[in-house]
Amino acid sequence: MDEDGRIRVNVETQTFRFIPGKPIIHDDAVRLAKGIKSGPWVVISHKEPRATFVVEEAGSVLVHGISRLEVARLVMQELLLSLGMSEEGLRSEAGDMLISFSFGRAVLLDLASARFADATKDERIGCVRIDAKRHDCEILVFNNGHGVVTGQSSKRVAEMAVRHWAAQLDEEGALA
Repeated sequence: MDEDGRIRVNVETQTFRFIPGKPIIHDDAVRLAKGIKSGPWVVISHKEPRATFVVEEAGSVLVHGISRLEVARLVMQELLLSLGMSEEGLRSEAGDMLISFSFGRAVLLDLASARFADATKDERIGCVRIDAKRHDCEILVFNNGHGVVTGQSSKRVAEMAVRHWAAQLDEEGALA
């Protein structure tokens, strides 16, 4: 927790899928947008803001590296214009987020994993993995109190999960 006692949660990135009114043709994406063919997809790098487009087989586009839908929509519109396509009928879907947080206190990993059935110690990366079923996500907490939330598409729900588990860990004496 920070100086004023609140846990801060930051959205690092989110995946968005855009479905244009007409599917993007892979050959056009390679030729006009300098895409690179990779199996059944075309991968395009965007410089400002930094993002990656993955044109799927069906002509829809995954946008990686941007955390706000408005910005992702703007870069997608730019891509469509560079391909000579209209943005008419463009639909979007929001995918999972990668969210970082800090408890501001150290976590006793062995105690945390021993006290909760939903928490297991991951020796490979040195954290506790919490299966936060109630909030439909997974929380990875490191001994320094920093962590990430995966599998959730709502910042508010992720923040609720972090606060819930911070309280649980504190109650069990797993926060130092």
